Amino acid sequence: MKNILVVSSNRLGDCILSSGLHQYFKKNEKNSKVTLVCGEIPSELFKYCNYVDELIILKKKKFALHWFFLWTKIFLKKWDRIVDLRGTIISFFLFSKENFRYKNSKKSKNHKVYDISQSITKQILPPSINLQNNKKLKGTNFKKIKDLSKTNNFIMIAPTANWTGKIWPQDRFLKLITILKKKSKFKKTIFIIVGPLKEKHLVQNIFKSNQTYIYDLFGKSSLIEIFYIMKLCNLFIGNDSGLMHMASLAKIKTIGLFGPSDRDKYRPWGSQNVVISSSKGPDDLMGHKNFKAKGSDSLMLDLSVDKVLKEVMNNSGM
Repeated sequence: MKNILVVSSNRLGDCILSSGLHQYFKKNEKNSKVTLVCGEIPSELFKYCNYVDELIILKKKKFALHWFFLWTKIFLKKWDRIVDLRGTIISFFLFSKENFRYKNSKKSKNHKVYDISQSITKQILPPSINLQNNKKLKGTNFKKIKDLSKTNNFIMIAPTANWTGKIWPQDRFLKLITILKKKSKFKKTIFIIVGPLKEKHLVQNIFKSNQTYIYDLFGKSSLIEIFYIMKLCNLFIGNDSGLMHMASLAKIKTIGLFGPSDRDKYRPWGSQNVVISSSKGPDDLMGHKNFKAKGSDSLMLDLSVDKVLKEVMNNSGM
């Protein structure tokens, strides 16, 4: 048995972008056991992945004690291969035949999928997940939307992100939805709004409209159920976020809204997917001397509704 350890991210998006490694190791390393270390949020998806044999959830602790916790879990095992995508020094304190520490290069203009997979395997490994066939993962909300799919189309909207600077204003999302609904091609469309409950206060205006074509799924489904609901959708529109990358993983048409993020490195993977960028790039938005990420407002204000509307109409595929 070959023991392979992959130390991945706390963030859902980064875990998805490197997920092709799990499939690669399972298919190319004979008789291998893949152990994945990741944060709490991505664990809600990857604990059901058939390419992952063991999952260790790394919960952040004060004074970086989570790394000591991880070491106590894995130091007694002899590893054939360690892939540390966090670039830490933990592999120096473990028994292993082969170590790889990934370092994110700010100079690289390649997509992160390309950089990670090429540096480790010399191949391009698209994000990949092979989920357990478990009907219990498809809950009440999935069943309701499945029933509605008989007479409706769906566009999933993810209007939040892990940082305020990456969030397109909620009133613009609402205006976009309202205009799209009036177009003949979207007449039978329901807009499913998703995100974590702790971020719902950022998008209250969307739900105050009380429109029947807006389906509130915010904080009401598990991550794995959202993944299955995505597969029922015709289109995804959202900020650069973990949900955007999950939509791409679910293989639905994905439109990502970008401002301060590096579109070349983090665009939704797949040639069919689309990026809509603000006229100002990361350097323009964050490159000045007095910029402070913490507490900053949205940096997406120069991305107009008209521009997003035009791109959605041209690229919806509906």
